[in-house]
Amino acid sequence: MSEATNKILNEIRRSLYTVTILRIIVEEGPIHGYGIRKRIEELSGGMLKPSESTVYETLKRLEKMGLIESYWCESPIGGPMRKYYRAKEVAREVLNNVLSELERLLSVIRLSAVASPKTG
Repeated sequence: MSEATNKILNEIRRSLYTVTILRIIVEEGPIHGYGIRKRIEELSGGMLKPSESTVYETLKRLEKMGLIESYWCESPIGGPMRKYYRAKEVAREVLNNVLSELERLLSVIRLSAVASPKTG
């Protein structure tokens, strides 16, 4: 793949991780960072494998936006305290708005791909 392709795909992945992480927290309830990483891998059938830093940077951004909050809690299976993340009230509304807009954008992209003449 070209460098330009990789840059564009990395930007798309970053945005998709943001939406996916928010959706996991909103729909599945409080969860810790490692659990989020594993859940993304499960949901994508192994296609997406975010790094630890990607997940935690995304969590920090979502927290700064006021969509999630973090708290420390004992692990239900024992062991050290873990930082968990939960959605704030506004998060579900924001998630629904983003998902609706993504659907509209994807349909525009699909239509433009069908309507554009092939060159070559």
